[in-house]
Amino acid sequence: MKTLFSKISLVLIIAVIAVASGCASHKYTVLEPPSKDLAEYQVLEIRDFTTNLGDAESNEIAALFADKLYENVMEHRKESPDKVLFDEVVRHTDEAEGVAVLNGAIISYEEGSRAKRYWIGFGAGKAYCTIRSTFTDKSTDEQILEMDFDGELAGGVFGGSADDAVQGVVEAYLDYFDDYYTTHYGKQ
Repeated sequence: MKTLFSKISLVLIIAVIAVASGCASHKYTVLEPPSKDLAEYQVLEIRDFTTNLGDAESNEIAALFADKLYENVMEHRKESPDKVLFDEVVRHTDEAEGVAVLNGAIISYEEGSRAKRYWIGFGAGKAYCTIRSTFTDKSTDEQILEMDFDGELAGGVFGGSADDAVQGVVEAYLDYFDDYYTTHYGKQ
């Protein structure tokens, strides 16, 4: 009986951890394949993001997202110095040669319902965010690449926060940079 109780307790603990960690996911989708190898660029300039959505939350996310992405990219570079795609990542530079510019626009955002995520789960009340991004050659203004980056949150502790969906978008960017580096340099 004691062993059965221990097994049931273990299963419950694992279930609580799974629910507590949330059901967040992220992905990226290449809309226009790269016309040039991103590795040809020494600098990535992350410009301010925009939105055509009229709600206050989307405007707030757009205003803060480039800084959030920049901070996460810089932290990721410190944690994984062997996977650095660009020599330098900046928010602005006056240089044009060897600079790839990253522009982004929020094309969908839904804060969802924290209560539904908490009480119902299974995707009810999910939060999501999609940002369409272009990478452009700064010296020629030619588009190199167009992509969508998505993050969503379907659950979590007390329903999770819609901020987790936005963080999912950041994680999608980091995944893309890692995957691009691995694909082009064959390193893990």
